[in-house]
Amino acid sequence: MIIPWTPVIAIDIAGSVVTFVLAVWCAVLAREWTLKKPNDIFRHYIFLLTLAIVFFAVSRSVGHLLKQLLLLCHQSLLWKQISPFSGAINSTTFVVIFAFGIYFHRFQKVHFEVERYRNNLEGMIAKRTTELEEINIRLSEEIAERKHVEYSLKESKGYLQAILDNTTLPMYLKDVEGNYILINREYERLARISNAEIIGKNDFDVFPGAIAALFQFQDNEVKAKNTPIEFEETILLHDGEHTFLTSKFPLRDNDIIYAVGGVCTDITQRKLAEEKLAAEQERLAVTLRSIGDGVITTDVSGQIVLINKVAEDLTGWSQEEAVGRPFDEVFQLLTKNREHYPNPVTTALNSGQIFSLEEQTILVNKHGGELLIADSGAPIRDTGSNTIGVVIVFRDISRQSRLEEENLKAKKLESVGVLAGGIAHDFNNILAAILGNINLARLDTSIHEQTQHLLLAAEKASLRAKDLTQQLLTFSKGGEPVKKTASLQEVVKDSADFVLHGKNVVVRYTFPDDLWLVDIDKGQISQVIQNIVINADHAMPDGGMISIVCENIEGNAEPELSLTGKYVAIAITDTGVGIAPDVIEKMFDPYFSTKSTGSGLGLAICHSIIRKHHGHITATSTPGEGTTFTITLPASNNPLTRPEKLPLETQAGQQAKILFMDDEEIVRNVAKSMLNYLGHEVILASDGAEAIRLFSDELASTSPFDLTIMDLTVPGGMGGEEAVKEILSRSPQAKVIVSSGYSNDPIMAKYQHYGFCAAIVKPYQLDELGRVTGEVLCSPPLNS
Repeated sequence: MIIPWTPVIAIDIAGSVVTFVLAVWCAVLAREWTLKKPNDIFRHYIFLLTLAIVFFAVSRSVGHLLKQLLLLCHQSLLWKQISPFSGAINSTTFVVIFAFGIYFHRFQKVHFEVERYRNNLEGMIAKRTTELEEINIRLSEEIAERKHVEYSLKESKGYLQAILDNTTLPMYLKDVEGNYILINREYERLARISNAEIIGKNDFDVFPGAIAALFQFQDNEVKAKNTPIEFEETILLHDGEHTFLTSKFPLRDNDIIYAVGGVCTDITQRKLAEEKLAAEQERLAVTLRSIGDGVITTDVSGQIVLINKVAEDLTGWSQEEAVGRPFDEVFQLLTKNREHYPNPVTTALNSGQIFSLEEQTILVNKHGGELLIADSGAPIRDTGSNTIGVVIVFRDISRQSRLEEENLKAKKLESVGVLAGGIAHDFNNILAAILGNINLARLDTSIHEQTQHLLLAAEKASLRAKDLTQQLLTFSKGGEPVKKTASLQEVVKDSADFVLHGKNVVVRYTFPDDLWLVDIDKGQISQVIQNIVINADHAMPDGGMISIVCENIEGNAEPELSLTGKYVAIAITDTGVGIAPDVIEKMFDPYFSTKSTGSGLGLAICHSIIRKHHGHITATSTPGEGTTFTITLPASNNPLTRPEKLPLETQAGQQAKILFMDDEEIVRNVAKSMLNYLGHEVILASDGAEAIRLFSDELASTSPFDLTIMDLTVPGGMGGEEAVKEILSRSPQAKVIVSSGYSNDPIMAKYQHYGFCAAIVKPYQLDELGRVTGEVLCSPPLNS
């Protein structure tokens, strides 16, 4: 079937027209859409895309119309000439639309992101706007609430002010900066300042500087402690000084202090009354304290009413404990025969007169201790002569009784001490002769070896006798120790071994290799060790062990030491019966002894010797287990210098002219022999006056004395202390050695202060005499 071509062309033309109309209508709509939002780039893009599509549709429609018209008019040839241009236009339009399509997709993606961001931003803005609106609502509510609070505060402040103004006590409030918030009417009256004048000001704007500073300090204390505090304040007002008891308190809001308030009570009159009462009480208390005796008052039933401080100390009962108790419960008395003594209160009430206790009445205190007391009592009467109580006055006479006994002992001991000192001095002179002669005899090479051994034994015995005289001197005179740098090991061991020789006691020594040196008087320290070891031996009658430990300690590591520094400690521990606590407290007291035959001076002398060495001595004990004595001595800063014994041949070669003075002929003779053996020329003198005369005569000659040795003590004549002054006044360059049998004499310890060049203790041996004289002869004069 052949379809006619004309209807097809007509339909094609109609379709082209309809397409054209639709394209134009789309363009118009896109235009209107674009005009609604001129700033929307995406809509402009859609508009341009629509125009491109419209242009393509128009081009396509026009091309079809033209083609159909030409074909209808049988102008196909003309169409062939035009068709290339129509195809080119359509192709170009299609390419443009395709490009627009591609970029439209990308642009649409960007546009969607921008739209999303904008929507998010708008959402955030909306949310923030909502929050701000809510905040505005809350602020409005808070402002309304604050106005209400301010109104309430203003109203409350008015009520508070009204309340405060109607009180009779001065009151005030300050903020945390110290500025006044309000004061009441009474405060205005006393301070003579109005509320309006003080509000906003601080204490320094109102009061003198000292008072203001005090108030500020108190306020700060209340704020710091966050609690009410009472202060007593004395302030000068227009009518004079007033004393206030001020209660200051913090005002808090949720535990935060925002103000400080104060309520003042005028206690001026009460204070005056209290001061008068306190003065009366103080006079009474002073009177009771001033009385050196114990005072106890009771009522008529014998109950204690008052007890003063001395009575508290003597009875062991405090005022609080004793008041209200029966008198005989607190004040227990025994006769000298240790029988119960009648109640003094009952005696006073029955007799109605003053009475006194018998002598040697014993008071037993609360802790069981006993005192000897002297006592008197009397009834207390009121203004109507009615007996209302009893007063007992007593004092401790235990010390007085002991002093009387000790004075008697002291007088006896003084006589014994003088005798012991004299014997020791004379014995030293004898020993000097004995030792000197033994020394010279041992130098004789013709003596048989057996005789030499005998002489050596005699020499050792003499040296032991020398130590004995040293103990006698320490006992009799005390005196300053003659110190020399030494190691304790040798002193401790020799002293303990000497005392324990032949005893059923084992001694264990512990000495560190680096034991520090000490500056000591060997004789005195040896006496201390011997006394303690003897006590330890007596504490172990069936034998036992003594441990002696020496160690280095730092002073600041020992709480009992009052000084810091280095010390050497000696601990002597026994395994004996021990010492009771009440005894150990008194064991260093003079004349105290637990032995029936003891003098009570051994440990007292030990304590004195250690104290003079600037050390400490303590004792600890457990009954049944043993006792430990601990001695601490300051360590020495000096090196140990052991005197070198010069060969006698060398000493003999040092020729010198020596003046020797001593009151004992045997000492002079042996000294001359010893010095002659050493090669010296010796001139003898019996006292200081003769020595001065001989020294002066030789000083004027061509051969003065090179050295003078002088005895310190000359009974009935001039001794070395006076004579050396005369010699030095004649020849300041003179070399003088002091010699004495009193080794503890202070002059022997500090001989340089008295003009001597050296000191030598009698008895001395040949090598010691040679060493001392050699050192002095080789050294420059003391006054050079």
